[in-house]
Amino acid sequence: MDEARSPKRTTRNHERPEPPRPDLDPVDVRLLRLLADDARLSSRRLGREIGMSPGAVSERVARLERDGVIRGYRADVDPRALGFGMEVIVGLRTEQSPLLEQTLDEVAAIPEVERAHVVAGSWDLVLYLHVRDHEHLRSVILERLWHLSAFRHSETMLVLDTRHGPVDWFAPSGQPQAQ
Repeated sequence: MDEARSPKRTTRNHERPEPPRPDLDPVDVRLLRLLADDARLSSRRLGREIGMSPGAVSERVARLERDGVIRGYRADVDPRALGFGMEVIVGLRTEQSPLLEQTLDEVAAIPEVERAHVVAGSWDLVLYLHVRDHEHLRSVILERLWHLSAFRHSETMLVLDTRHGPVDWFAPSGQPQAQ
């Protein structure tokens, strides 16, 4: 993987207060559903879908971006297409010390790590990786993960299959809504 890539995005839920929840009307929710399904839809197409002018749609989308409801748009790249066909989850147990930020920085510097979560439970960190094959996985574990400054123990799990359920972020109180 290219070492000169952009820095990884970090999200620290414990460091930032819950943002005020913007008032979303049914049109906002419909726009969000459409964009969640296909972020490349034009304002013109969105307008046709919800019965508004492209200008009005653009204003609403800009407001949703400004309010932090829409955080960004990104390409969903298949790692297998780039030769990274093995998906792995690694549970890490680390030293209990103030070195957490340093450890997270070390983990973020490993190109194969897609995501790192600080978690409660048996593990301190859960990492999601993509590697080429078993030999590549062995190299990442033995030469990178086991050399983390706060490393104590790890468990590696190969992902055999992944299914995504229908998530409806727009339903009140977690109750699914019909689309």
